[in-house]
Amino acid sequence: MNLSTSSPVQVMLAPSECCSKKTLFPRERWSSRSAFIVTAVGAAVGFGTIWRFPALVYQYGGGAFFLPYILALVCIGIPMLVQEIAMGQYLQSNDVAVNAYFHKTFKGVGVASIFSGLIVSMYYVPLISWCIRAFFESFGRMRDDWQSMEGSEANKYFFHDIVGTYTLDEDRKPTRVVGLNVVYLALTWIIVGCSLAFGLKWTGRVAYVTMGLPVFFMFLLLIRALTLPGAGDGIHAYIGEWDLSVLVQQPDIWSTAVAQTFFSVGIAFGVMTAFGSHCERDAPAFENSIVVAVSTSAFSILSGFCLFAILGYLALMQGDFRVRTGPAFLFGAYPAALSTISGGLHWVRLLFLSLIMLGLNSAFALVEGVASLVEDSQFAPSAPSKKMLIAGICIIGFLGGLIYTTDSGLIFVDTIDYYVNFAVLFLGFCKALSAGWIYGMGKQMDKLGYSMVYGYFGATFGGLLFASLVWFGVKESSFWFGLLCFLVIYGCGLVYCWGIMKSLVSEEKGITMMDLFHELTMGNIINLKVELEGTVGYMPWIWAFLMKHLIPQALLVLFFNLFFAKTAYGNMEFGNYNNYEIWPFQVLGVSCALLIFAIVISGMAYSKLFNVFMKTPLDEEKESEWVDVNVEMLEQQEASCDYVNMEPQIESVVVPPLALDANVNSNVSDVADENDVHVLT
Repeated sequence: MNLSTSSPVQVMLAPSECCSKKTLFPRERWSSRSAFIVTAVGAAVGFGTIWRFPALVYQYGGGAFFLPYILALVCIGIPMLVQEIAMGQYLQSNDVAVNAYFHKTFKGVGVASIFSGLIVSMYYVPLISWCIRAFFESFGRMRDDWQSMEGSEANKYFFHDIVGTYTLDEDRKPTRVVGLNVVYLALTWIIVGCSLAFGLKWTGRVAYVTMGLPVFFMFLLLIRALTLPGAGDGIHAYIGEWDLSVLVQQPDIWSTAVAQTFFSVGIAFGVMTAFGSHCERDAPAFENSIVVAVSTSAFSILSGFCLFAILGYLALMQGDFRVRTGPAFLFGAYPAALSTISGGLHWVRLLFLSLIMLGLNSAFALVEGVASLVEDSQFAPSAPSKKMLIAGICIIGFLGGLIYTTDSGLIFVDTIDYYVNFAVLFLGFCKALSAGWIYGMGKQMDKLGYSMVYGYFGATFGGLLFASLVWFGVKESSFWFGLLCFLVIYGCGLVYCWGIMKSLVSEEKGITMMDLFHELTMGNIINLKVELEGTVGYMPWIWAFLMKHLIPQALLVLFFNLFFAKTAYGNMEFGNYNNYEIWPFQVLGVSCALLIFAIVISGMAYSKLFNVFMKTPLDEEKESEWVDVNVEMLEQQEASCDYVNMEPQIESVVVPPLALDANVNSNVSDVADENDVHVLT
């Protein structure tokens, strides 16, 4: 192929090349790779790791819970984490830009993810404030009490003294604000703000302490717990009892395991995308994701050993072996058991200090995700300094967290946390769908036609949607009928697509049935894989396969599984969670979930609604993935054949639409001098 200035030219600018010479947007960098990993692990490891995971193991048949959890981690959690970190790193931007890159109508998914992170931070920080209060009071009025406190007394201290529930009526509606909790909430937000206000490198240094010390403390506590009498019985209850019947008899175990995986690795809140955007663009995204996911899950499992060993000791001492989930366990049985061993008061303080640090790590990440929404928006040029921005977010978080300082604060936490699970599964589905199916769909239609692409999409998700409604919405046993419905719908869709494929096969053009089948089932996601590999390094084929053929489908089914879950009285749990009053608890919880759904749907209905949250919003002229200098030439080539060959005729890579700025045309000559111009002859 000869270069000629008289030849028609099509310039295809690659992010891996043009953006390495001219960065998308100036971004603050992590001080080192280890700083990123430690901060990311700290963001994912939190209260849920210590109390929720072990309690779920006990609730769902002991070791049997490990099966759905590990499957969810490997098949859903890790691939989703890889997507968030890799795309944030590739585009050097937040979750809004990443989802807009997949398709303009998915900008709302990014906004909703970050907004859900803000909701979580509003009830997460009050939990930290309760830990800070308990820690300080262990040096004051509770100093002597902790040295001889039983589990029931510890629970009473938490519920009555810390949360202030003793003033609640039977309906458990709030009656007052606990003044001391307001003070500690303000103190906690000040700590969060001061740790973030001085930039990412300072936050990374803080994370070495706030993540490193809890890990060290946990190992100390684990060693001490394993030496206690009765610890073996506790460990046996943790991993030695496998009631596999729960995998069938309690189908909600699968949705719960996936939701726990999302919290364990910190996905669907826009946090990991924001963190990845501050990495160097050529950092090994897949390797980093594996390290983060394995580290957080290992911490969850090890914390379970520690917890059950202590509970085995407590059962031996007090004859009470019950794994209580939530703050009641954290402030009750756990510190009560620690207070009975030698040096118990110091172990209790160590526990509260570890909880404070782990909670702060997650709070840092959630606030940083919200900050990225402003920093990467059109407000950025006129936005206040980093310190003022963080201060504003902290003030909003403080005001939103005031409801948790009432005497019903714990009930509000429980309710909102439950309904956030729906948002997490829904957002995870949207993220996987946009990457595995929506991205590159336009090109697939150009090659295969609208009928085949839409037919395959409709057969897959239409069949699963109908089957899910049968499985979970119809009473009595309906598994086989639902499966039959799915197979019929999906099979008809495949037969329809196969019929169209036969008409496109052409020996003369070298188009085989296998080429068409590969393009339909894997073409777009393989293109994304290859595109990412040019910048962020190795991306395994299995990642592409899971993003296309497992994750969105599984999350759709699991969402309906959770949505149709029943209470002990046979009512839908959605809207009736834990028999709390409709107002204010159910109304507030359902409203949070519906608001997140509404953000996503409104973005799909009007794609320009959230352009303000992008520095370079996509417009109608810049929605294609190619920057064409000679558009007419390309159109003539496409018109000359009925089918565009699967194999690329030129070496080319894709420019993110976000990378395009007003200077792109002036850079064409510079790029041409560096042999980045491909001539179509």
